[in-house]
Amino acid sequence: MTAISPSPFDADTRDFPAEEALDALLASHRAPGILLQRPYPPGAFPNVRSRLGGKPQLPATLDWPWGMHYGEETPMHFLAQIDCAELPRVDDAMPDKGMLFFFAVNAEEQIWDGDEPGASVRVLYVEDVPADTPPTDHPAELQPILSAVASDRSSTFPRPQLAGEDGPRLHTEWPLIAHRLDTWPEWDMIPEGDADPDYDAYSRRVSALRLGAAAAAIGQVPGAQSAKPWERPAPMPWNFPVAWLRMQKDFPYAGIMMEDIARTLACRCTHLEDSEALMRDAQRWVQRGRQIGPDQACPADDALAFREWIVGLVGADGEGPVTGNIMASAFTRGAKSIVSLAGGSPVLAQRIPRELYQAMESNHLPFEEDSRHRAAGYGSRSRAVIHQMLGHAVLLQNAGAMIEEDPVCLLQLANDDGIDLKLGDCGQATFWIRRSDLAERRFDRVEGVVESL
Repeated sequence: MTAISPSPFDADTRDFPAEEALDALLASHRAPGILLQRPYPPGAFPNVRSRLGGKPQLPATLDWPWGMHYGEETPMHFLAQIDCAELPRVDDAMPDKGMLFFFAVNAEEQIWDGDEPGASVRVLYVEDVPADTPPTDHPAELQPILSAVASDRSSTFPRPQLAGEDGPRLHTEWPLIAHRLDTWPEWDMIPEGDADPDYDAYSRRVSALRLGAAAAAIGQVPGAQSAKPWERPAPMPWNFPVAWLRMQKDFPYAGIMMEDIARTLACRCTHLEDSEALMRDAQRWVQRGRQIGPDQACPADDALAFREWIVGLVGADGEGPVTGNIMASAFTRGAKSIVSLAGGSPVLAQRIPRELYQAMESNHLPFEEDSRHRAAGYGSRSRAVIHQMLGHAVLLQNAGAMIEEDPVCLLQLANDDGIDLKLGDCGQATFWIRRSDLAERRFDRVEGVVESL
């Protein structure tokens, strides 16, 4: 019989003086930052100009920035625009008005720190951008995000792609709300001469503090176990819920959902013995979804025919050629696409039913479950995965800031699966600037790096 490990909370083994010293150390190094929240659901978006993705509101006096990729000039991808007037005042060096535009050469390798500054990332700052400034179209030469072209891996990212297709060139658009955030440094960043806390104890406490700070900032807590009615609820015998599907009279709710469910099936079912008919039908539905339009409602006849096509593929009793798990993954992809598109389309956002938003909630909250083994008494816990400005940035793989001279985290974007924002291997992208350059508005000197977990 395996012995139960002693609890770290036994009164006779706890080091209370060390805990007090750790509390004092954390309090002394706490610094204000800014959490950039993606509000969810998108049915009642706030009137803000800060946002991820989409098209930037570049003034006519600014050109779309270009960078270098393997020695060749290429347009950069637009990642975010931040209206400084919408930010809490947590750092006097930050401008209190104007717009920051963040660009990067978001190619497959995502190597932003290997060239001269400005070759892979660019931050533009404009003091006055009128609210009616129209969105700027990207250059025709802009390459697909992560250099994605139709290939064996394209069935999963950035969206299922058919032969001859390229991936998207614009990141998903979604508004951002800025909140004040308490932040703490990584263990490696504690200055020499301060107390030298135990690494494990410090890391556990900082992880918990960050989680609590994020929850307090946005007024939402982790643990949204949103059930998707089309997915297997537990590892047990299960059939795709055909009866549930036939009750969804408005399903699919827009052309993008029809298109991406069919697109996923076309990519996932090439292994079937008799896949030609399925592929032909799937591509026909992809085309029909395009004709309807990504944010337009599907005509009732098309919606009914599409549902019955799905029923025929899985069979009323699960005896069809497509397994329930594959069909469930296709529905999740379609739901992901329609909710992501709603971030930039208020009309579509209003059309999506509440039940679908609830089903996809756990994909959009800035928390993820950490299931790694922990000592007895700690168990598993969630962790915050947020977009942030200023304060102590999260550092991965013990990597310090790129800039040694008084670095400031101008922006840190987290890997965000809910909107297909892929950064490293479930990592993050950070834009660093020297404090002196920030004070002088020298955003042309910003440097960037993508880190992986």
